[in-house]
Amino acid sequence: MRKLIALGLLSALATLATATAPAFAESVKQPVIGTFPINDTNVDPGASAACGFTVTETDTGTAHYEVFFDNTGTPVRAQVEENYTGVFSANGLAVNTAGAGLGIFDLNGGETDAGINIRVSLPGGGILYIDRGRLVVDDNGNLVSEAGPHPSLHGDIPGLCAALTP
Repeated sequence: MRKLIALGLLSALATLATATAPAFAESVKQPVIGTFPINDTNVDPGASAACGFTVTETDTGTAHYEVFFDNTGTPVRAQVEENYTGVFSANGLAVNTAGAGLGIFDLNGGETDAGINIRVSLPGGGILYIDRGRLVVDDNGNLVSEAGPHPSLHGDIPGLCAALTP
């Protein structure tokens, strides 16, 4: 969900840049840089499917972005660095989450994500799992490359389900 928010913001910036060209094209020599808050609550479809009950994720944090342009002023690439903390909750129980990652979006298609996508911790301490490394996705959303363990991607999260089961 966080990547969807970031991509929506980047789309808006791309639209703005296109709408204000050619003056924008002449003025843009440096990347557009900014920050936006992460404040999101949603039902996690992957965790809910894996656990067999509704799992809600709530995250807060900050994202920093840079949008890069070609020599005509057209946005061509964006980077979004996210740092957040949150909780997975279900059945009146909760476990802590955190993440720090970098998403690199080729605005003509494709995405690379690197870092700690999510770390899930038990309330009393200890790590349930860490989803980390690097993922490369093509412009059709197909996984091209995977480095590091990504249990969330593969639905391999039995510890989460057990921690949220009364």
